[in-house]
Amino acid sequence: MERVRWSATNSEGYEAPAALATDVVVLTVRDERLVALTVARDGGDERALPGGFVGAGERPLETALRKLHEKTGLDAPYVEQLGAFADPGRDPRGWIPSIAYLALVPPDTRVPDASACWIDARNPQALAFDHEEVLAAAVERLEGKLWWSNVTVGMLPGAFALSEARRVYEAIAQARYDPATFGRDLKSTGLIEPTGEQRTAGPGRPAAMYRFTSDRPAWGAGRRKRIAA
Repeated sequence: MERVRWSATNSEGYEAPAALATDVVVLTVRDERLVALTVARDGGDERALPGGFVGAGERPLETALRKLHEKTGLDAPYVEQLGAFADPGRDPRGWIPSIAYLALVPPDTRVPDASACWIDARNPQALAFDHEEVLAAAVERLEGKLWWSNVTVGMLPGAFALSEARRVYEAIAQARYDPATFGRDLKSTGLIEPTGEQRTAGPGRPAAMYRFTSDRPAWGAGRRKRIAA
């Protein structure tokens, strides 16, 4: 079946975007790997990032949050705008620019969409449109902000032990951190605070619990990080 290509022209007679879409890169850490959420496109085998067309009267962020809620059930995840992707050839249906967003979710996030699956964020299978480029940009953004901001609050939204945070940071940075150095460096950013509680899990001393000081995007005091040999 031949696909009909959408088209539109502006008042000057030039080709104009036929629609506006949003795409959401949903990232988390599972089994010590950074993974991304993908869904089946049009009920077929082709996979894509979650997203859709911006609805009438919606802002792109509202569309992204709506699509994210439909796929994950989350109402208020960590979301930030990633950028605009507007290559005229990015979508075979026509010139359809997309405003992409980065969303970080807890590792235990349940996805009700039966077609959804988590893939390796750094070695993805072939994706529809320009979604491999969008995903690569999201991973680069996350790596760049890791030690300078509270970006991982989406993956660690509540109270956590420093060992839990270290596993998330190691998966994102693709590095191994000395536990004592990691804890000291993370606390020195000023982005986390103790909850005053402790958690006991198996033998050994109870672990002190921490939380991010804000669930909104924030910058901290960056420090050079030392990596264990």
